[in-house]
Amino acid sequence: MQWLRMASILLLWAGVWRMAGATDAGHSLALEHTGWPDALTTQADVDTASRAEVLMVGKALLASEALDEQGLKQRLGVQAVKLKSVRQVREGLWDRLLVTYRNASQDCDGELFCPRVRNVADLRQLAAAFTGEISPAYAVWASKSRVFHEQALDEQLRVAVLVP
Repeated sequence: MQWLRMASILLLWAGVWRMAGATDAGHSLALEHTGWPDALTTQADVDTASRAEVLMVGKALLASEALDEQGLKQRLGVQAVKLKSVRQVREGLWDRLLVTYRNASQDCDGELFCPRVRNVADLRQLAAAFTGEISPAYAVWASKSRVFHEQALDEQLRVAVLVP
């Protein structure tokens, strides 16, 4: 049944993110950049947008981790929460976000949203401080991105608590 649960999670997530391998096939996320305020004409542009999206997903994860069990039930609209399942989904997402952020940060010295991270703890700190609001155009993107990623994460967590 574990494979059914993972398949459900992957199918649901595929509607939001498409899985792709940059240098580490199967462990990296290629993020959707709809609404990004700049043109995505070069790999460096795509990498910048990817780093920013990773940080926004991280913010959504951090916000969900701050909820207690009752808050999580209310947010997901479920009667019961399987905290172990939720924890597994969150940990897996952090691991994939770290790989994606590192892949998008290989040659970005001096670029936007490019502090180096060594591990998930560093990424969590960076996401916590990230706002994305360096100009009005980025502020609009950040607001839309936050809502999008919170909704996508809620769906992932809902699947985690509903699928046995």
